[in-house]
Amino acid sequence: MNNTARVDTHAHTRPAGRAAAVGAHLLSRWPLVLGIVALLFNITNGTDSHVTAMIIILASTCYLAAAAVGSRRSAWVVVAVVSVAVVLARLTGLDPTATVLVLGSAFAVFGLVRGTGEDRREVGRQALAFVGFSAIALTAMMSSPTVAIYLAAATALGHTVWDVIHFVRDKVVTRSLTEACFVLDLGLAIALLLTASAAPQL
Repeated sequence: MNNTARVDTHAHTRPAGRAAAVGAHLLSRWPLVLGIVALLFNITNGTDSHVTAMIIILASTCYLAAAAVGSRRSAWVVVAVVSVAVVLARLTGLDPTATVLVLGSAFAVFGLVRGTGEDRREVGRQALAFVGFSAIALTAMMSSPTVAIYLAAATALGHTVWDVIHFVRDKVVTRSLTEACFVLDLGLAIALLLTASAAPQL
């Protein structure tokens, strides 16, 4: 009777133990999970080169803002702030893209005025990246659908490399942000390229 009870207890404990282990693993990899959730949210109804381009502008703004403020952790706060700004811009009839570009420019000016030495040089690097990514993203937004897909995918791939560089450097933003951003950027690029390859060739 006691042996049977022990067997039953172990049978119920094993699945619970596995579930707890899986939950703990997912919790430890929350940036990866967050990146996947964000990716699925943005491609569930199909890929959109305009949305991808906007996400890359937003991401480069967050990197720039963190460098300007001088706090790596502030990048997550900026993600929330810029996301709210985009929503408010849409609700009030403002252009969301222009809103993010203005915010990015303001952070660049603030960082260059506030910073000294290496801090200012870092802001300069992030500002150049912001300008470069934004320029390609804006070109994608104004291009024909086919060209837009490839330009947006190229921008996303470029920012994926940027994420990796900053993960290795372990500077400017936290590694958790680079990890989540890497998954989102790479996923968006792959999704766009798959869409392009599946489209009928003219």
